[in-house]
Amino acid sequence: MKRPTLIGQLFRVHTLVVTMACAALVLATMGASAILLREHQDETLEAIGVEVANGIEVEAAEQKFGMLRAAREYFAEAGLQGFRFELLDKEGHVAEALGKVADWDPDAFDVAINAAAVTAVPKERGAASGHFRACARWCGSEYVVRVVTTDVLHQSEVRRFGAVLLGALPVAAIVGALLGRALFSRRLVPLGHLEAAAAASAADPEVRLVVEANAREIATLQDSFNGLLARLGDALARERRFSQEASHELRTPLAAIRGRLERLVVEGSLSAPQAAHASHALREVDALNALVDALLLLARSEAAPLPQTPVNLCDLARAIGTRQSAMVDAPDEILVRGSEELLERAIANLVENARKFAGSEAHVRVRAVRNGTTATVTVDDDGPGVAESERASVFERFHRAPATRHTTDGVGLGLAVARAIVLRHRGTIDCGTSDLGGAAFRIVIPVLEEQFTVNS
Repeated sequence: MKRPTLIGQLFRVHTLVVTMACAALVLATMGASAILLREHQDETLEAIGVEVANGIEVEAAEQKFGMLRAAREYFAEAGLQGFRFELLDKEGHVAEALGKVADWDPDAFDVAINAAAVTAVPKERGAASGHFRACARWCGSEYVVRVVTTDVLHQSEVRRFGAVLLGALPVAAIVGALLGRALFSRRLVPLGHLEAAAAASAADPEVRLVVEANAREIATLQDSFNGLLARLGDALARERRFSQEASHELRTPLAAIRGRLERLVVEGSLSAPQAAHASHALREVDALNALVDALLLLARSEAAPLPQTPVNLCDLARAIGTRQSAMVDAPDEILVRGSEELLERAIANLVENARKFAGSEAHVRVRAVRNGTTATVTVDDDGPGVAESERASVFERFHRAPATRHTTDGVGLGLAVARAIVLRHRGTIDCGTSDLGGAAFRIVIPVLEEQFTVNS
């Protein structure tokens, strides 16, 4: 699978950020504009409502008019374009009115009587259309003055302004994304030069990578590469010196051993089978050492006293993943009770087993999750997996699959040790199929009771 490029990843992230920023700016502008327009309209509407109600009362008192005539006279003097003035009786019928507002039907809407501007609500759903803001106040004790206007947020000018802002959003996002890609490409040119210089360099103690890097991160990366190359060069030089010196120093003892062996052969003291057995002796000793270590650990895991201290499985998973170059997926903390050393060995055995049978280049993953009262640690890989017929016996002592018995080193005790440790911790272990395509070994252990009580 072709890996994504850094410039492509940066471009996608930058495009997302620019789009979100433009969208947030447009929405914030529209929202702030709507709030300011609504507040201004309501303040104006409320002021007009108070002024008209007071004006009618004053007109009636000064001119000795009735409320209807006073309203008629005052409406005629105070008429404003875009507003409708209405005088309603106690039954809600319009007694006097002046001014026109498109689509306004006084019999189809209700307006609460208070000093604040409100949205006119249709008396029956679907019976009326339009969006209006209105203010209603008592005028005397027998009448109500109502001032009505079209809701500013539904005026055609405001809607066109909103459409223009929304239309500018994709244009601004595209322009910002393209500019960002051009700038990213320009700033990452030294990184390409560094890559080319590294590819063209040979392993030598004196080699240095030099590129014109203005960015601190790229300059630091260049220094780190140079430091790594210097250490590698020193290691290669020491290896060469060691090989030469070791060859020189080993020549004399090897010659002595050769002489003794030749003497034994000349004397005929060793038969052909004995000579073959001698050549395999050291390899068998190494295998026996590994076997003894595994048997000791197995015996300890089955019989030694088990500590009751809290153990963080997530820390173990991360430490083992770092040592074994395995992917780790774990939260900050999952506590169980037991032996940190033994649990670490159990998980490490599973990871080493995955590395052994899936291959050194395989993807090995260690996951730790908590499910209620239990903690689960899963080690899986993308290797060939374990045949279903073998899954019941892989945890047996000295078990080795026939297909890998002569191709893979080991004594067949790693999984047996892991099972013994898990059982000592009142847990279970099983083998299945991973979503990566290979084997999946799962350990399930009860979590620390105090932790479960607090978190639940």
